[in-house]
Amino acid sequence: MSDGLQVIGVGLHRTGSMSVKAALERLGFGPCYHGMEALRRSTDGDHWLAAYEAGGEFDWSVIFEGYRATLDWPTIYFWEQLSAAYPDAKILLTERDPELWWDSHVRMFQVSAELDHERTDEERQGAEESGYAQVEEALFTVVTATFDGQVFDKAHCLQVFEDHYERVRRSLPAERLLVYRVQEGWEPLCRFLGVDVPDEPFPRVNVGDDLRHNIRTAMRLARAQTGEAVWR
Repeated sequence: MSDGLQVIGVGLHRTGSMSVKAALERLGFGPCYHGMEALRRSTDGDHWLAAYEAGGEFDWSVIFEGYRATLDWPTIYFWEQLSAAYPDAKILLTERDPELWWDSHVRMFQVSAELDHERTDEERQGAEESGYAQVEEALFTVVTATFDGQVFDKAHCLQVFEDHYERVRRSLPAERLLVYRVQEGWEPLCRFLGVDVPDEPFPRVNVGDDLRHNIRTAMRLARAQTGEAVWR
Protein backbone atom coordinates (compact mmCIF):
# COMPACT_ATOMS: atom_id res chain seq x y z
CA MET A 1 0.00 0.00 0.00
CA SER A 2 1.47 3.36 -0.99
CA ASP A 3 2.15 6.23 1.39
CA GLY A 4 -0.57 8.73 2.11
CA LEU A 5 -4.31 8.56 2.62
CA GLN A 6 -6.07 5.76 0.78
CA VAL A 7 -9.61 6.50 1.98
CA ILE A 8 -11.14 9.88 2.85
CA GLY A 9 -14.49 9.84 4.61
CA VAL A 10 -16.55 12.93 3.89
CA GLY A 11 -19.93 12.01 5.41
CA LEU A 12 -21.15 14.21 8.25
CA HIS A 13 -20.77 13.27 11.91
CA ARG A 14 -23.20 10.78 13.46
CA THR A 15 -23.46 8.77 10.26
CA GLY A 16 -21.57 5.74 11.58
CA SER A 17 -18.06 7.10 11.20
CA MET A 18 -16.63 5.34 14.27
CA SER A 19 -18.01 2.02 13.06
CA VAL A 20 -16.53 2.66 9.62
CA LYS A 21 -13.21 3.62 11.23
CA ALA A 22 -13.13 0.21 12.93
CA ALA A 23 -14.15 -1.50 9.68
CA LEU A 24 -11.44 0.24 7.65
CA GLU A 25 -8.79 -0.71 10.17
CA ARG A 26 -10.00 -4.32 10.07
CA LEU A 27 -9.69 -4.25 6.26
CA GLY A 28 -6.10 -3.01 6.33
CA PHE A 29 -6.73 0.71 5.81
CA GLY A 30 -5.46 1.71 9.21
CA PRO A 31 -4.64 3.49 11.25
CA CYS A 32 -7.66 5.65 10.52
CA TYR A 33 -7.85 9.25 11.70
CA HIS A 34 -11.10 10.52 13.26
CA GLY A 35 -12.27 13.31 15.53
CA MET A 36 -12.06 10.94 18.49
CA GLU A 37 -8.56 9.93 17.40
CA ALA A 38 -7.60 13.60 17.17
CA LEU A 39 -8.76 14.14 20.75
CA ARG A 40 -6.94 11.04 21.99
CA ARG A 41 -3.78 11.97 20.13
CA SER A 42 -4.07 15.62 21.28
CA THR A 43 -1.18 16.89 19.14
CA ASP A 44 -2.98 18.40 16.17
CA GLY A 45 -5.16 21.22 17.47
CA ASP A 46 -2.82 24.00 16.39
CA HIS A 47 -2.30 22.32 12.99
CA TRP A 48 -6.04 22.15 12.32
CA LEU A 49 -6.53 25.75 13.39
CA ALA A 50 -3.67 26.81 11.12
CA ALA A 51 -5.27 24.93 8.24
CA TYR A 52 -8.56 26.69 8.98
CA GLU A 53 -6.92 30.11 9.03
CA ALA A 54 -5.12 29.31 5.77
CA GLY A 55 -8.33 28.29 4.02
CA GLY A 56 -7.15 24.70 3.68
CA GLU A 57 -3.76 25.51 2.17
CA PHE A 58 -1.72 23.21 4.36
CA ASP A 59 0.90 20.45 4.34
CA TRP A 60 -1.46 17.64 5.26
CA SER A 61 1.35 15.16 5.85
CA VAL A 62 2.03 17.02 9.11
CA ILE A 63 -1.24 15.61 10.45
CA PHE A 64 -1.71 12.43 8.45
CA GLU A 65 1.78 10.93 8.38
CA GLY A 66 1.36 7.23 9.12
CA TYR A 67 -2.41 7.23 8.55
CA ARG A 68 -4.13 5.41 5.68
CA ALA A 69 -7.65 6.73 6.14
CA THR A 70 -9.51 9.61 7.75
CA LEU A 71 -13.13 10.30 8.69
CA ASP A 72 -15.26 12.72 10.68
CA TRP A 73 -14.27 16.18 11.89
CA PRO A 74 -12.07 18.11 11.30
CA THR A 75 -11.57 16.19 8.02
CA ILE A 76 -15.09 16.93 6.78
CA TYR A 77 -14.48 20.67 6.72
CA PHE A 78 -11.48 20.23 4.42
CA TRP A 79 -12.83 17.45 2.23
CA GLU A 80 -12.30 19.30 -1.04
CA GLN A 81 -8.69 20.21 -0.27
CA LEU A 82 -7.93 16.69 0.94
CA SER A 83 -9.55 15.09 -2.10
CA ALA A 84 -7.29 17.21 -4.28
CA ALA A 85 -4.19 16.63 -2.17
CA TYR A 86 -4.65 12.84 -2.32
CA PRO A 87 -6.00 12.29 -5.84
CA ASP A 88 -5.70 8.50 -5.66
CA ALA A 89 -7.70 8.21 -2.44
CA LYS A 90 -11.16 6.67 -2.51
CA ILE A 91 -13.90 8.94 -1.16
CA LEU A 92 -16.46 7.48 1.23
CA LEU A 93 -19.70 9.38 1.82
CA THR A 94 -21.48 7.86 4.81
CA GLU A 95 -25.11 8.92 4.94
CA ARG A 96 -28.14 8.54 7.20
CA ASP A 97 -31.81 9.43 7.31
CA PRO A 98 -31.76 13.23 7.90
CA GLU A 99 -34.30 13.19 10.74
CA LEU A 100 -32.39 10.48 12.60
CA TRP A 101 -29.16 12.35 11.94
CA TRP A 102 -30.67 15.53 13.41
CA ASP A 103 -31.66 13.78 16.63
CA SER A 104 -28.16 12.35 16.99
CA HIS A 105 -26.56 15.69 16.08
CA VAL A 106 -28.45 17.43 18.89
CA ARG A 107 -27.60 14.67 21.35
CA MET A 108 -23.91 14.99 20.48
CA PHE A 109 -23.91 18.64 21.51
CA GLN A 110 -25.90 17.86 24.64
CA VAL A 111 -23.42 15.19 25.71
CA SER A 112 -20.49 17.51 25.03
CA ALA A 113 -22.09 20.25 27.14
CA GLU A 114 -22.85 17.83 29.97
CA LEU A 115 -19.29 16.55 30.03
CA ASP A 116 -17.89 20.06 29.97
CA HIS A 117 -20.10 20.99 32.94
CA GLU A 118 -18.92 17.91 34.85
CA ARG A 119 -15.23 18.56 34.16
CA THR A 120 -13.16 19.16 37.29
CA ASP A 121 -10.53 21.88 37.60
CA GLU A 122 -7.88 19.16 37.46
CA GLU A 123 -9.36 17.79 34.25
CA ARG A 124 -9.48 21.26 32.71
CA GLN A 125 -5.84 21.82 33.54
CA GLY A 126 -4.94 18.42 32.11
CA ALA A 127 -6.87 19.20 28.93
CA GLU A 128 -4.90 22.41 28.45
CA GLU A 129 -1.54 20.84 29.20
CA SER A 130 -2.08 17.79 27.00
CA GLY A 131 -3.32 19.65 23.94
CA TYR A 132 -6.79 18.12 24.25
CA ALA A 133 -8.36 21.55 24.72
CA GLN A 134 -6.73 22.83 21.53
CA VAL A 135 -8.19 19.93 19.55
CA GLU A 136 -11.58 20.66 21.12
CA GLU A 137 -11.23 24.25 19.96
CA ALA A 138 -10.37 23.13 16.43
CA LEU A 139 -13.35 20.76 16.30
CA PHE A 140 -15.69 23.44 17.62
CA THR A 141 -14.34 25.97 15.14
CA VAL A 142 -14.87 23.90 12.01
CA VAL A 143 -18.23 22.46 13.07
CA THR A 144 -19.72 25.84 13.96
CA ALA A 145 -18.29 27.35 10.76
CA THR A 146 -19.91 24.60 8.70
CA PHE A 147 -23.31 25.28 10.28
CA ASP A 148 -22.84 29.07 10.34
CA GLY A 149 -23.02 29.05 14.12
CA GLN A 150 -26.60 27.74 14.01
CA VAL A 151 -26.03 24.21 15.31
CA PHE A 152 -29.44 24.06 17.05
CA ASP A 153 -31.47 25.47 14.16
CA LYS A 154 -33.06 22.35 12.73
CA ALA A 155 -34.14 23.75 9.36
CA HIS A 156 -30.74 25.33 8.79
CA CYS A 157 -28.78 22.24 9.81
CA LEU A 158 -30.87 19.95 7.62
CA GLN A 159 -30.29 22.30 4.69
CA VAL A 160 -26.53 22.22 5.34
CA PHE A 161 -26.78 18.42 5.51
CA GLU A 162 -28.59 18.25 2.16
CA ASP A 163 -26.29 20.77 0.48
CA HIS A 164 -23.17 18.95 1.64
CA TYR A 165 -24.28 15.60 0.26
CA GLU A 166 -25.39 17.13 -3.01
CA ARG A 167 -22.09 18.96 -3.43
CA VAL A 168 -20.02 15.85 -2.79
CA ARG A 169 -22.04 13.79 -5.27
CA ARG A 170 -21.82 16.52 -7.88
CA SER A 171 -18.10 17.15 -7.42
CA LEU A 172 -16.61 13.67 -7.61
CA PRO A 173 -16.55 11.03 -10.35
CA ALA A 174 -18.72 8.00 -9.63
CA GLU A 175 -15.78 5.58 -9.77
CA ARG A 176 -14.04 7.43 -6.94
CA LEU A 177 -17.05 7.77 -4.64
CA LEU A 178 -19.06 5.35 -2.53
CA VAL A 179 -22.29 6.61 -0.97
CA TYR A 180 -22.77 4.23 1.91
CA ARG A 181 -24.88 3.43 4.97
CA VAL A 182 -23.42 1.27 7.72
CA GLN A 183 -26.53 -0.91 7.66
CA GLU A 184 -25.32 -2.21 4.27
CA GLY A 185 -22.48 -4.04 6.02
CA TRP A 186 -19.24 -5.30 4.56
CA GLU A 187 -20.12 -6.12 0.96
CA PRO A 188 -20.39 -2.71 -0.74
CA LEU A 189 -17.48 -1.31 1.25
CA CYS A 190 -15.21 -4.25 0.44
CA ARG A 191 -16.22 -4.23 -3.22
CA PHE A 192 -15.41 -0.51 -3.44
CA LEU A 193 -12.01 -0.99 -1.79
CA GLY A 194 -11.17 -4.19 -3.65
CA VAL A 195 -10.70 -6.39 -0.61
CA ASP A 196 -12.23 -9.63 0.68
CA VAL A 197 -15.28 -9.63 2.94
CA PRO A 198 -14.39 -10.66 6.51
CA ASP A 199 -16.24 -13.55 8.09
CA GLU A 200 -17.37 -11.56 11.11
CA PRO A 201 -20.06 -9.01 12.04
CA PHE A 202 -19.65 -5.44 10.89
CA PRO A 203 -18.42 -3.21 13.76
CA ARG A 204 -20.96 -1.19 15.72
CA VAL A 205 -19.18 1.55 17.63
CA ASN A 206 -20.06 4.90 19.29
CA VAL A 207 -23.80 4.28 19.30
CA GLY A 208 -26.05 6.06 21.79
CA ASP A 209 -24.54 6.52 25.24
CA ASP A 210 -21.22 5.09 24.07
CA LEU A 211 -20.40 8.61 22.89
CA ARG A 212 -20.00 9.74 26.50
CA HIS A 213 -17.67 6.83 27.26
CA ASN A 214 -15.57 7.47 24.16
CA ILE A 215 -15.13 11.19 24.81
CA ARG A 216 -14.00 10.49 28.36
CA THR A 217 -11.67 7.76 27.08
CA ALA A 218 -10.13 10.21 24.62
CA MET A 219 -9.53 12.78 27.36
CA ARG A 220 -8.01 10.21 29.71
CA LEU A 221 -5.61 8.92 27.06
CA ALA A 222 -4.69 12.45 25.99
CA ARG A 223 -3.73 13.30 29.54
CA ALA A 224 -1.82 10.06 30.02
CA GLN A 225 -0.13 10.24 26.61
CA THR A 226 -0.04 6.47 26.65
CA GLY A 227 -2.32 3.46 26.35
CA GLU A 228 -4.47 1.99 23.61
CA ALA A 229 -7.94 3.31 22.92
CA VAL A 230 -10.77 0.85 23.45
CA TRP A 231 -13.75 2.47 21.79
CA ARG A 232 -17.21 1.08 22.28
